[in-house]
Amino acid sequence: MMIKNKQIMNTKNSNGILYRLLSQGKSILLGLSLIVILQLNVSSVYAASATLNMKDAELRTLIETVSRLTGKTFVLDQRVNRNQKVTIISQHRMTEQEIYQTFLSVLKVHGLTAIETGPVTKIMQEQQAKQDSTPISTSEHNLADTDQLITQVIKLNNISVGEVQIMLRPLIRQQGQLGVYKQTNVIVITDYSANVKRMIKLIRQVDKESSQEIELIPLEHASASEIVRILEALNKNAGPKVSDSEKPKFVADERTNSILLSASKSSRVRLLNLIKKLDTPLGTNGNTQVIYLHYAKATDLVEILNGVGKSKEEEEKKKKSGSSRTARRSTNNTSFSIEAHEETNALVITAPPDVMRSFEDVIRHLDIRRAQVHVEAIIVEISENRAKQLGVQWIFGDQGNGTAPAGIINFSNIGPGIGAIGAAALANQRQDNGSTTSLDNNGNPVTVTNTTSGDNGVALAQVLGGLQGVGIGAARFAQSGLSFAAFVQALASDTDTNILSTPSLTTLDNEEASMIAGQEIPIITGSQLGNNNSNPFQSIERKEIGIKLKIKPQINEGNVIRMAIEQEVSSVAGATSADVITNTRKIQTNVLVADGSMIVLGGLIDEQIQVSSQKVPILGSLPLIGSLFSSKGTTKVKRNLMVFIRPTISRTEGDIVGLSRKKYNYMRALQLDQQAKGIPLMPSSATPELPEWDDNLSIPPSFEEVMKKKREALEEDDN
Repeated sequence: MMIKNKQIMNTKNSNGILYRLLSQGKSILLGLSLIVILQLNVSSVYAASATLNMKDAELRTLIETVSRLTGKTFVLDQRVNRNQKVTIISQHRMTEQEIYQTFLSVLKVHGLTAIETGPVTKIMQEQQAKQDSTPISTSEHNLADTDQLITQVIKLNNISVGEVQIMLRPLIRQQGQLGVYKQTNVIVITDYSANVKRMIKLIRQVDKESSQEIELIPLEHASASEIVRILEALNKNAGPKVSDSEKPKFVADERTNSILLSASKSSRVRLLNLIKKLDTPLGTNGNTQVIYLHYAKATDLVEILNGVGKSKEEEEKKKKSGSSRTARRSTNNTSFSIEAHEETNALVITAPPDVMRSFEDVIRHLDIRRAQVHVEAIIVEISENRAKQLGVQWIFGDQGNGTAPAGIINFSNIGPGIGAIGAAALANQRQDNGSTTSLDNNGNPVTVTNTTSGDNGVALAQVLGGLQGVGIGAARFAQSGLSFAAFVQALASDTDTNILSTPSLTTLDNEEASMIAGQEIPIITGSQLGNNNSNPFQSIERKEIGIKLKIKPQINEGNVIRMAIEQEVSSVAGATSADVITNTRKIQTNVLVADGSMIVLGGLIDEQIQVSSQKVPILGSLPLIGSLFSSKGTTKVKRNLMVFIRPTISRTEGDIVGLSRKKYNYMRALQLDQQAKGIPLMPSSATPELPEWDDNLSIPPSFEEVMKKKREALEEDDN
């Protein structure tokens, strides 16, 4: 290495050291070596210019030399190999700045870099350096072609950073870093200054304003939406692939029947010529189109379109009362014809182009997917019945001859009375109806006893069949004297009822729907007997018993639903000798409720207590023994009934699929639970099971829905 120094300091000290070593008898070879070492390691050396020429020198030696020549303080990372061999071949003198830039290039070649932090310059590997305090630059004009590691922030003005990121990725070093911030359209690059400068030059060549302009093209004869459809088909299939920013864009404005065209100058001229050729009048006074409807009913739109057509003609007649075109139309009653084809749900329309455009605009706004409403009704009934009865009944008499006391204490508020029981018991005994005496053929008197047998307990069984609770009887029958019988009857009943019904129904907006889940029971409405009970007949009416739900929802602004609701719950309560008894709970009302909210339609909270008491006067009021001559019954009935409703709006196919999936999986879970329990006494039989819900069967959005969303997005951007 050859160095031309402006000033060499500490030379005197070096010569003194050499003199002392020689004076001590050291060898001349050792002295010469020390002279070379001291010359290479002289401290406080400042160079105006120098020539670096090294071959297989250690990295440590290069760093020490650059530190002396530039005055910089270096700190080496412990992961840096200090003994790494470097080679520099140079034949001309370099300034301090050139020496330092050469030093940075050597570090870069060996996968190292220098990071300046205040007065210290850190030397480390590239992969760690990008996470350190690299200098950040936002200016693009002061970048030098150096190997200094920097972080550059670049703002794009015309194109998206996502597109530029793909282009720059191959140009970044493996140890470099490229990031984008899409919110502000900014690119952040960490790389060497020379490479960053090259990429900025490339970015500015690409980040230029587009040559496309927007032009409004009004149409006179053709439909704007139809022309846009043709142009999009041609643009999709013709020519080589180009970027999205260079593709022509078309938007139809149905209100003014115009086309918004955005394209480059050359493409715009070609497309304007094509649009002009397509926007030509038809050869006849009208044309015929078949329009297939997606959601609306064709027969319902015929009347509406006829009204629109007549209004359109009247308006044109007023504006162009003197034109020959209007006079030609007025020769007929109407200049258009609208027919509905129910089999394909299509409209066949014959009309002039301007009237046809009005028809198409009306159809496009009416033929939309209508929202649906899923209504869940919740009917909850909780009732509690408590009853207690206790009574004692008596019967007594004397079977002797002559006058004897007889009596009965009979109560009717707790079940069959003792009188009915006694009569039924007598009917079961043999009855003596007296005797008759007659003469036989020989003239001798013959006495015959008339007796009848009992009913074998039929009457007693009928009476005791109505007994509820416990009945205990005690009796004393004597041939002479007083006979008596006592009957004690006691009853305590406790009945709880908990009924939950959740009928649900789905219908279109503003369409009435109803459902019933129950049975039809026969009810006798009349009967008639013929003469001598011949040819009897009865008239029977069948009545629906169960749960009925009838709704008509109307969706208002703000997802508020107005519903006309008719809810009925009926059941069979029992039967009498005349006919059956039914319970009915019915609500008919109109309510307003928000989407997904729940509202109570009505209800009933009823509590009844009935106390009945029958007793023998005076005796029944005596203390202690008064209960032997009385009958008491207490009944408590408590009933709570509430009806709730919860509507849910389904506007998209996804909403319907989600709701159906939820109900479907609930029913399938019930089947799986039953399947896990098995079938008693039939272990080998399989229970029915729904297949798993397949989300792939969900219907994707239609083309009309996609285009509608695009139009709405454009309108929002314009606003």
